[in-house]
Amino acid sequence: MKYIEIHVIYPPTYRKNNDEFYNKIVLNLPYKKNNINSYILCNINCNILYSIRRAAHWVVNLRYFDLFIMLVICMSSITLAAEDPVNEKSEWNEVLKYFDYAFTGVFTIEMVLKVIDLGVIFHPGSYLRDFWNIMDSVVVICAAVSFCFDMMGSSTGENLSTIKSLRVLRVLRPLKTIKRVPKLKAVFDCVVNSLKNVFNILIVYILFQFIFAVIAVQLFNGKFFHCTDISIHVQEECQGEFFEFSANKLQPEIKAREWLKQDFHYDNVAAAMLTLFAVQTGEGWPQILQNSMAATEEDVGPQPHHAIEMSIFYIVYFIVFPFFFVNIFVALIIITFQEQGEAELQDGELDKNQ
Repeated sequence: MKYIEIHVIYPPTYRKNNDEFYNKIVLNLPYKKNNINSYILCNINCNILYSIRRAAHWVVNLRYFDLFIMLVICMSSITLAAEDPVNEKSEWNEVLKYFDYAFTGVFTIEMVLKVIDLGVIFHPGSYLRDFWNIMDSVVVICAAVSFCFDMMGSSTGENLSTIKSLRVLRVLRPLKTIKRVPKLKAVFDCVVNSLKNVFNILIVYILFQFIFAVIAVQLFNGKFFHCTDISIHVQEECQGEFFEFSANKLQPEIKAREWLKQDFHYDNVAAAMLTLFAVQTGEGWPQILQNSMAATEEDVGPQPHHAIEMSIFYIVYFIVFPFFFVNIFVALIIITFQEQGEAELQDGELDKNQ
């Protein structure tokens, strides 16, 4: 029985030293005389695949390859910011669309070269075993699908809003720069690891928010109603019509009286948590405070400064949440960031200035 030699080519991620990028293993396999043609064909195909993979590896590891991709990413980000969101059919957007096609082509070629160089997914170090590569592939595929539907014409592409909306994922392209700058990637990893530790304090935050929401429901449930006619303070009297005078009109308008609820109220726990979150942001909370101090009873309209002592509730809430919890979040993130930074500093990925 005769034997043939088959050379197994390792991917670049398996190289054993700096001098040998593609190591080979020789296997002696028996073959029959009538299979010699299959062996020759296999040998030719393997040599072709080897040459293609070696060429892809050479291109991906060129000195200026990453620099070129970074430049394309920056140009793509600029075109995204320059688009006219109001008039989608403007000539300016049509010009930028062709630039986007070119950028999509460049990123597609980059993905194909890396897949050929690293492999797809079946071995360690392959393309789809890296989070950033997965994100890149999703963005490229979605952009390619959108491009295909655009080429199919307006009758098909414009009606598929779901497919067109995939173009929104183009905003993820600037994140490709993080992977290509090692120090920036180390800082990003520090931020992600610090956010993981925020989960425990977030649970405590939600519990306290729930407690304050329950208290607010007990204090203000059903008391944030008012009549559109400010002269009426009782729900039973809020009927019929009234004259509304406007400074811009000489004649008054006749409007129907309605018993309405304030936009932010405390009639249930869910609405109370939303209202308290609005208070915590610091936007528009003085009006909520005024409504709380003017609250009287259920089915009774507001009376200004009726219960000024209700402001104590908001004082305590501001001390606990905007002052206390927000500072805890910031301190926890900073501490975790410093600890991670020290670990990266020991590994040599960061310097002291970072």
